[in-house]
Amino acid sequence: MKRKISFTVLVLILAMLACNLPGTNSTPPSEPAPALPTNTVAPVVVVVENTATVAPIDTPIPPTETPSIPAEITLTKNSNCRKGPSTFYSIVDQIVSGKVFQVTGRDAESTWWQVVNATGRECWIFNENADENTDFSGVEVKEGGLLPNPPGGFYITNQSCQPGNKKFTVAMKWISGGPGEIGFRIYRDGELIAEVKASKFTHQDNFAPLNRNLSYEIEALNENGASQRAAQLVPACK
Repeated sequence: MKRKISFTVLVLILAMLACNLPGTNSTPPSEPAPALPTNTVAPVVVVVENTATVAPIDTPIPPTETPSIPAEITLTKNSNCRKGPSTFYSIVDQIVSGKVFQVTGRDAESTWWQVVNATGRECWIFNENADENTDFSGVEVKEGGLLPNPPGGFYITNQSCQPGNKKFTVAMKWISGGPGEIGFRIYRDGELIAEVKASKFTHQDNFAPLNRNLSYEIEALNENGASQRAAQLVPACK
């Protein structure tokens, strides 16, 4: 009985020794992770990525505009202000020297300036009657209204020379130059002697002077002014 118990104890001892031999499949206990010191700061990893560089955009700066000088004239003499850029146009206003006007237009040759008078009417002043304050090449070129055509067929129809009675009469005739006429003016040696309606096409000068050659002229009228003149010469009554 005692031998049987001893054998059993011996088997148990050998089994325990076998477990501690090297090469066995027993798993060693895992090693604990080393503890960080309490005053250690965990490192921060900064990742730098390549970011595309945005090219600067040039914003154009608008040029600074130089203030323009308004085109103005100062009258250097008393002046007629007409409906258009020539002496054929009717007079709108008569303006005294020294007045200053802004120029609103010019003719193609820059010999007449269009202005607005004190009553708000547009009219034209001859450039030799004014001083300009700047270059007017940038001022708009404008034109006046249409003028009538000269009367047609102007001729002398009769002359009655009576030297003894100191009387000389000259008769004349013409035809219309076109539509829009409102009348005609007749001149002798440059002096106005008659103004007749548009419906009349004859005239007689009952007081023609003696002893000199005479020049007769006629012009048509419309709302803008006068036409060029048609002329006839008459020999002297002696």
